Amino acid sequence: MKKYSKRLLALLLCGCCLLTACGQSDKTSNSSAEQTQAPAPSQTAAHEVVLAYAKQEGFNPYLSTNTLVLQCAQLLYTNLVTIKDDFSLEYLAAADVQPSGESVRITLGNTTFADGSRVGAADLAASIEAARASKLYGSRFAGVTSVRTEGDAAVVTLSEPDALFAYLLDIPVMKAGQTGEKQPMSSGRYSVGVAGNTLEANGWFAEKTTFDTITLNPVTAYDAIVSGVNMGNLSLYVSEQDADLAGNNICHTAYYNLNHLIFLGINAANPVANQPAMRSALNLGVSRRQIADKAYYSRAYVATTLANSRYPFLDGTHTLPADADVAAAKAQIESLGYTYDTATGYYQDASGKRLSLELLCYSGNNFKRYLATLVKEQLKDCGIEINLVEENDFAAYHEKIASGQFSLYIGEVKLYNNINMSPFFSASGDAHYGIVPSEALLGAYRAAKADLTAYGAFEQAFAAELPFLPLVYKNGVVTYTKQLKGFTPTISDAFYGFEQVSSVSAKK
Repeated sequence: MKKYSKRLLALLLCGCCLLTACGQSDKTSNSSAEQTQAPAPSQTAAHEVVLAYAKQEGFNPYLSTNTLVLQCAQLLYTNLVTIKDDFSLEYLAAADVQPSGESVRITLGNTTFADGSRVGAADLAASIEAARASKLYGSRFAGVTSVRTEGDAAVVTLSEPDALFAYLLDIPVMKAGQTGEKQPMSSGRYSVGVAGNTLEANGWFAEKTTFDTITLNPVTAYDAIVSGVNMGNLSLYVSEQDADLAGNNICHTAYYNLNHLIFLGINAANPVANQPAMRSALNLGVSRRQIADKAYYSRAYVATTLANSRYPFLDGTHTLPADADVAAAKAQIESLGYTYDTATGYYQDASGKRLSLELLCYSGNNFKRYLATLVKEQLKDCGIEINLVEENDFAAYHEKIASGQFSLYIGEVKLYNNINMSPFFSASGDAHYGIVPSEALLGAYRAAKADLTAYGAFEQAFAAELPFLPLVYKNGVVTYTKQLKGFTPTISDAFYGFEQVSSVSAKK
């Protein structure tokens, strides 16, 4: 399995994750040297859209992890592929991605650089290599062992099969000789203006733009971006965070689906929680729908499968309940020999000891704290006493998890878009604490990674074993001024469908 790079600490802290944009032309070439005359720029009336940018960082996300560099990159570069909000793939600089065992063939699409030259196979390969070497994208490509060109295609060799490798390719395409420059030539909807403080519409992508010019405003602090949008000095910000959403009286908001999984960790070393029937009771006793609606104010959606149920190949698959089934949960508890004490409302064992478990949560995050309180209330209805253990210091919280000092805990992990579950299943994974998957489950996972037709069987195997409990997947949000309308962001591109965005005050 691929090594998951970031520590759980980093995964549970927050950040914007902005990738890149789309575009196409009418011609394909194996070399980026071919050039033709650019179409005339869009004749739509210019209206000032103002974006924050990191002036000293440049515009190359392969050289920076600054979120503002990534935001601008969405408009400057075309992805090899993009993931739409229904989690289907749209091919852009790549026309097709075909995995076969440990080999993946990526064929060339129809994309043009700003100078009129065509994106070639060498550009695809160079962009993947640059992504592998970058801090931002490198971890997702840890399983890549080599990249080469072969005719009009780039061929990637993997350390193990990955049927969803295409979902890792929502990365920007750049010229082969420019991936190490701070301002590579554009392959997307906009180019950097001569003065370096504007984005100018690229004539090759006229059908993908509404505004001829976007003004760039240097900003150094994230709080300044949030306040700038709230005050109307900036046009938007993109966030995967929990608690910086501007009110609807000030701004518009557009949500998009993420692969941020909120889960209930279960310690396999705990003799009470580790019983299969108890795991089943916990699974039946929590209401994922209530967690999404109340703890996340509908900014999350229920996890009815381990993998994000938005993926098309999981359509109709539901192995985890959205709502609690208290009667079924109680039946599982009683099958373990517990009896219900009507005086207290809790189950107890033969010796009269109350059925009780500790739930560790990071109380420095209000969403997580409220989630833990909800879980406590839900499981109380099932006769399970939950004692909350709150840690306001994140380092102390993480240390308790890493050292196994928990029965249950509230966790969050940002999964790669190819549904890499190594954070849970690998001994070096950042969310593996307390998890002891069976060889049968690991075998089902490996089969699913190699062949999507086996994914249903893996989900069934997971639901039978429940080494941890997926609860909800979070949404990201684009918050933008009320002078704009029509944003339809996705996990790959906050500016997806940007040609549909308009300004209520734009000149006609």
